[in-house]
Amino acid sequence: MKKTIITLAIILFTATLVSAQYQPDKKTLGVLVGIGNGDLPGTGGIPISVEYNFMNIIDKKIQLGVLGAFASTKEDFNWNSGKGYFRYTNFILAAEANYHFLPGKEFDPFAGLSLGFNIASASWNWDSGTGSSPSASSSGLFWNIQGGFNYWFSPKWAFQFRLGYFPYIGVGVTAAL
Repeated sequence: MKKTIITLAIILFTATLVSAQYQPDKKTLGVLVGIGNGDLPGTGGIPISVEYNFMNIIDKKIQLGVLGAFASTKEDFNWNSGKGYFRYTNFILAAEANYHFLPGKEFDPFAGLSLGFNIASASWNWDSGTGSSPSASSSGLFWNIQGGFNYWFSPKWAFQFRLGYFPYIGVGVTAAL
């Protein structure tokens, strides 16, 4: 009886692992939070990014998608004439392509490129509400080299770890749609 229960447990565990893998034809949606926000000075800038992957090409190993990311930081200053802070903000929208080394497996490492647009702004704010509050904004080309992995712990959900530029290190969840 004990052997039968152990055998059934092993079969169920193996079946769970077999079904807990990414299927290359599926679309995915992921949310990441990270550390490292593209060299924005100050404190408090936790980058948040969302990615939507919608198509596989070239033997289903390259996944195409879009990425949106946001971070905002604050840098405090204290002068004799008053104190205030700078607020820095980045918003990124990019296309991405990731090469999946082991598509269809539970452990799914990838490496890729992103190319898009970065909208950045900086503004000064006085704590006392006096004086002018200048601001500036800029936009330009954004590119990124990223790598990481998805660990599919169920047929629809994965843990994602990613290294890149925005964020430098990110962790989150990915869902197969």
